[in-house]
Amino acid sequence: MTDSTRRDLLTLTASAGLALAAQNALSQEKKAEAPAAAKPAGKAAFREYAPQTFKTDGLKGLEKEMLEQHLALYRGYVTNTNKANAWLAQMLADGKADGYDFAEVRRRLGFEYSGMRLHEVYFAQLVPEGTPVDEKWKAAVSATWGSWEAWVADVTRTALMRGIGWAVTFRDPLGGGLQNFWLSDHENAVPAGLVPVFALDVWEHAYVKQYGAGGRKAYVEAYLGNVDWGVVGKRL
Repeated sequence: MTDSTRRDLLTLTASAGLALAAQNALSQEKKAEAPAAAKPAGKAAFREYAPQTFKTDGLKGLEKEMLEQHLALYRGYVTNTNKANAWLAQMLADGKADGYDFAEVRRRLGFEYSGMRLHEVYFAQLVPEGTPVDEKWKAAVSATWGSWEAWVADVTRTALMRGIGWAVTFRDPLGGGLQNFWLSDHENAVPAGLVPVFALDVWEHAYVKQYGAGGRKAYVEAYLGNVDWGVVGKRL
């Protein structure tokens, strides 16, 4: 190899090295400028609920054993709400959120969740032999029904409708005012955006053990005699 050829080869090698170094530097610069790759989504974290504690002693006309059985059913709604949320989270993480199972669990969640919440309203407003009518609550129902007695009559007739379900007085936080609704299967016919302030359970498990299949009216009267109207009034 001549000196001239050797010099040409060294020059070419050096140029190639410089080009490679420049290319590497440019590649590193582009990597630094490029946005970080999106991290894979984690598992959905739905809230887990704990059952609330309610006292059932001394309620006039309502047997403790019946109430304890009713509370066991309430705790079942809490358990099933948590199970449904756990299943939904797992199916989301597994990429199975577009299948039949996911749709059915999500459909069921409304039933379990509403059952949980309505029972909490129902049990939280109970106190032995009730309390005097709360003036704030009395004024609120009188503004709609004309008098306290008229609201009692209307919520009672709602509770005595044929079928199983709930008689619920809802508050409208946007338009104001109150309205009695009949709900069946907990979640059906729940008015969107309204807040339950009084709830009366008239499923068979709420009264049949003590009052029999035809004893709903006597049960409703007994229940209304054990309501803490101050608790109800605070929900306004």
